[in-house]
Amino acid sequence: MARPRAGATARHARLLAHLPVTAAAWADGRLSSGQVEAMCANLTLDLVDPFAQHEAAVLPHLLPLSATDVATAMRAWRACAEDIHGTPPAPERPQTLHATRLLDGHLAVKGTLGAETGDLLLTALRLAHTPEVDGEAPRSTATRRADALGDICRFFLDHQHTATSGRHRPHINLVVDLDHHQGEITRATTIDGNPIDRITAGRLLCDSTLHRVLMQGKSAILDYGRATRAIPPPLWTVTVLRDHHCRFPGCDRPSTWCEAHHVTPWEKGGSTDQANLVLLCARHHHIVHRPDWHAHLHPDGTLQVTDPRGTLRTTRPPPTGPPGTGPPGQTERLPLSA
Repeated sequence: MARPRAGATARHARLLAHLPVTAAAWADGRLSSGQVEAMCANLTLDLVDPFAQHEAAVLPHLLPLSATDVATAMRAWRACAEDIHGTPPAPERPQTLHATRLLDGHLAVKGTLGAETGDLLLTALRLAHTPEVDGEAPRSTATRRADALGDICRFFLDHQHTATSGRHRPHINLVVDLDHHQGEITRATTIDGNPIDRITAGRLLCDSTLHRVLMQGKSAILDYGRATRAIPPPLWTVTVLRDHHCRFPGCDRPSTWCEAHHVTPWEKGGSTDQANLVLLCARHHHIVHRPDWHAHLHPDGTLQVTDPRGTLRTTRPPPTGPPGTGPPGQTERLPLSA
């Protein structure tokens, strides 16, 4: 048995030694293990004796409840018991969040959050959720939450200094080796050496600040050039005034959640101007950089997106005016042959 599980089991045993009615109900199957865990999670050695005085009366009300509802009921009982008996509340469990870089470059995240922080996280994940896209494989709940967490982090980094310095984007440093860069990004790593796949690197470089660093061999820096390729604030503002929100068909995520996408990739000669830029939220920006997804931006701002099945979707910019003053842009779905 894993050490955390063994510790929890031993703690339950110490508590149940004071609760014969609860122990008997668990032994004969009237209480499930989940219900018992919910009860014990809300009892301390200071409160177990007061609960023992009431367990015969309380237990019949807990038997038909789910483990989640038992936990809710026990939290209410614990709050009342602490008030009646003058028992000081149990010290708040410190929040923990562990982030471990795996050998394959992924990040393993594990932690325990307090009730307030947990509710904040769940609410943020729900609001940051983006809808499914036709032509893409369905995502699991865990995948949707991971995607939403990335959007939340990106949103914070984009806007942490907007009051004083406009869009601020200190997200990730990428290293691209020019020996392997022939018109298309084929190899990139973070500044710590973690590899980034071609599709992700291309998406990140779509709206980024590039610094030229010329090196001789693997260590000698010869020159550090000026920033290029970034979307300057005036150009970003003009693009927002035209697009208002994510232009991917069916998405209306506001501009504050969006990035500027080079429809013709910058490394393939695409210019950094409004005629080659379109607003996309992070999720849909990632999608259009995948193989067999194609986008075309017309001079009037009409955007056409073709998915791997050949379905062509067209969106037009919203009506002229400040964002939010008119109805959302119309979306058409046409077969590729049209």
